[in-house]
Amino acid sequence: MVGLMNMVFDKIRWFLIDSNEWIKMMTSYTKVASGEENDNFVKEQLSNGKIVNKGIKVKSKITIPFYQLSGAMYVTTDYSNDMKFIYNERSLGIFLKETKNLIQIRRGSSIEIHDFFFNE
Repeated sequence: MVGLMNMVFDKIRWFLIDSNEWIKMMTSYTKVASGEENDNFVKEQLSNGKIVNKGIKVKSKITIPFYQLSGAMYVTTDYSNDMKFIYNERSLGIFLKETKNLIQIRRGSSIEIHDFFFNE
């Protein structure tokens, strides 16, 4: 039993994420999810708006629409030495390079995290 528990905990990696790191992560994710290339524009929209299912929304207007992918299609980007981001229409995928594990965060959870950092 102890050996089994050690195996499970050996795959856990902790990353401390504050609002600055979240903006960097979501900028990278938004760029891969939308094709938008201007970092400053993306950061501004993220800081002033909300992540919604269809993109980034500022004051009831989608300012950065996300790709509409069909079926099992996805797009990826390297975020750091530790992880890759994967976009599909339903989730934020984070591939941990060291452990070769894919973690999927539902879009609703991404929205809640963004609201936690930036909700007025």
